[in-house]
Amino acid sequence: MDFSNAIPSNNGKPPGGIHAFDAAEPAPEYSPLPPGVYIARVLKGEYTTTKKGEDAYRMRFEVIEGPHTGKPVFRTWTFGAKELSYTKRDLSRFGLASSAKLLSPFPEPGRDYIVRLVVALQRKDDGREFNDIKKIDIIRVGESPAAAFMLPPTPAASPERAEGGTPPGSLFRADRPGMLPD
Repeated sequence: MDFSNAIPSNNGKPPGGIHAFDAAEPAPEYSPLPPGVYIARVLKGEYTTTKKGEDAYRMRFEVIEGPHTGKPVFRTWTFGAKELSYTKRDLSRFGLASSAKLLSPFPEPGRDYIVRLVVALQRKDDGREFNDIKKIDIIRVGESPAAAFMLPPTPAASPERAEGGTPPGSLFRADRPGMLPD
């Protein structure tokens, strides 16, 4: 059989690879946020290393209000001797007070951190601009929108299961929004 005319299937995924290059739209040029105060959500915090190979912790935020909604901004803390006490002070506010916590997923599953960021604009010697988060105030810590879909673990045996009811932790729960009843 000759399959040279076959149309490749991406199984519902966006096309990628060299074959998609010609039809792709270029991404917009990077532009930092203007200096100001922004309400944002913590998207992710993670242990990383700097370009020099030093230990660091990076947090990614997403602006959730105003004309820059959806725009990401980052803050990186380092663990050098001079910076360590400031890093510990800032990260402890998020409950990241131990190295074990710094190596765990953040935010914790089901948690949502809403913050107020004071953002400055800095310029490197070569003229490139970047954002510098000067201050972070935690406004609210609560249940994330995805938490409605996170179900408690199912116990080994329960009276509901024995009586034929919906077992706790079932994927189909009448008491969960958007979930199907038995």
